[in-house]
Amino acid sequence: MQSSKRIILNTAASYGNSVVAIIFALFSTRWILLALGQADFGLYGVVGSIILLITYVSATLSIGVARFYAYSIGQGAVLSKEESTEELKRWFNTALSMHLVLPILLIGIGWPAGEYAIENWLTVPLDRLDACLWVFRASLVSAFMSVLAVPFVAMYTAHQRIFELALFGILRTFSVFAVSWYLLTVSSDRLIFYAICMMAINASIPLIQIIRAFFHYDACRVKFAYMYNTIYLKKLFQYVGWKMFGMSCYTLRAQGTPILVNLQFGPLVNAAYNLAFALSTQATALSTAMTQAFQPAIVSAEGSGSREKMLSMAMQACKFGSLLVLLFTIPLILEMETLLKLWLKTPPEYAGELCQWMLSMLVVDRITGGHMLAVNARGKIAAYELVQGTVLFLALPLMWAFFHFGHSPISIGYALFISMVTYCIGRVLFAKFLLDFQILQWAKQVLFPIVLLVVVSSLAGYLVMSAFEPSLLRLVLTSILTGIVTSVIGWVSVFDRSERVYVWNGIQQKLFKRTASKIG
Repeated sequence: MQSSKRIILNTAASYGNSVVAIIFALFSTRWILLALGQADFGLYGVVGSIILLITYVSATLSIGVARFYAYSIGQGAVLSKEESTEELKRWFNTALSMHLVLPILLIGIGWPAGEYAIENWLTVPLDRLDACLWVFRASLVSAFMSVLAVPFVAMYTAHQRIFELALFGILRTFSVFAVSWYLLTVSSDRLIFYAICMMAINASIPLIQIIRAFFHYDACRVKFAYMYNTIYLKKLFQYVGWKMFGMSCYTLRAQGTPILVNLQFGPLVNAAYNLAFALSTQATALSTAMTQAFQPAIVSAEGSGSREKMLSMAMQACKFGSLLVLLFTIPLILEMETLLKLWLKTPPEYAGELCQWMLSMLVVDRITGGHMLAVNARGKIAAYELVQGTVLFLALPLMWAFFHFGHSPISIGYALFISMVTYCIGRVLFAKFLLDFQILQWAKQVLFPIVLLVVVSSLAGYLVMSAFEPSLLRLVLTSILTGIVTSVIGWVSVFDRSERVYVWNGIQQKLFKRTASKIG
């Protein structure tokens, strides 16, 4: 399959998976909140958030490992097929040896440290302490399987089999949906029951992915002679180690935020943050559809020595990623209060504004998504991760300062947004320094058109909001009008002529094939 066609298929699969996840999550989150109550829902956000954090950690590790897989595949253009395949086997066994050690360290260090923190540091009602400990233990089991599966899951990504990963994502979505519905009927401790069910889901799906990869990819074979090659281990550890440093800073920020909120405001405000974080997680999954599709192709292009092609695809990732995000973030930001009231009836206080800040961060993130992919493909990421990880972490002391001077819980959004803007500026500068990624060209083709699009689309949404009272009808009309405006302006001002021709030809080919199949 041609690279461009595979990117389109992978994007459609990932985007479709994410849309399904968001739709089902609307019901799942509401049922979970109703079943657990705001206090337990907030506690799960503090204690059980390790599931979400390990999901991010696993995704980061997978991206790092997949980078070396895809680079080896890309070298097939300059090496023989046998040499390229053997190189891929070496990288798989090297990654496997590293990820056999990481889960053991996670359990050995994380278990006692986490239980001590729950018992001595967090604000937890005494009658819920045992339940919180069980939530934490279940989360560790999920984390163990998730990290162990990284070398296998990365093989799907490197071979651009994003469609299969999307199917696994849909399986997880349906499983969580079923558990959430059944949770309303449980008479025992619902928090413990929910944690155990989430453990079963988050552990079984990686196990299925491991088995599937083992039988499908020849490279997924254990070869002890390749497992502890010091040269390969050093290269992988340097790359993944620096990625882990950046991810650790993000993890500290993500885990530290609910802890700071818990210590300052208690479990009820934790419920508001947890809701905003959950919505942001679903939206992020939707926005990374394009990133997942472009990432292996960009790395393969760099591996084959096609730097110009790699930078061109990185620019396209900025464009397409931003447009896909804006299609749903603009109406959500405008109508967030209405959506939450229709969805949850009585949403936690501050949840609406925190959700708006989280979604705004996502827009800023996607505008520079291509820069991140390009730097990762280049491979020299030590300084990048050191600086960028530190910037992300600094959101915590900034948040503490806001709390210290008496600001409301909404200042969580201020701190996170400021750190994200600074982080994205760093992406642009590093891409310029390491790869000569043209800043003025990016500003002209992506930044300025996107800003124009946001302003015009938001004004269109405000026109609908000023003409109707808050209701489901207004929400639908706002979404439709902003979607049309975003699509039209994106088509005219964001896409260049070659991209418009390419997309239009692709649409015509799809329509022609469907018509021909019906006639046949």
